[in-house]
Amino acid sequence: MMNWFDHCLGFQGGGMMMLGMFIFWGLLIFLGVYFLKTLQNGKDTKSGSHINILKERLARGEITEDEFEHLKQTLLK
Repeated sequence: MMNWFDHCLGFQGGGMMMLGMFIFWGLLIFLGVYFLKTLQNGKDTKSGSHINILKERLARGEITEDEFEHLKQTLLK
């Protein structure tokens, strides 16, 4: 009597399917973590955030207006 297991024995059947499953889930988890980190850090990587930091430093008196203009021009290059 033949089982349906007869054709899935060895690396060609079940082993390849299991390997594909691990690759699929690993890739899915990697992409999920990558996109979550991107969303969390997205606010910090915007191009305008550097200018905002300079504006805050100017408002606190940490830098002068001349330093602000010089740093702003350096960042915009």
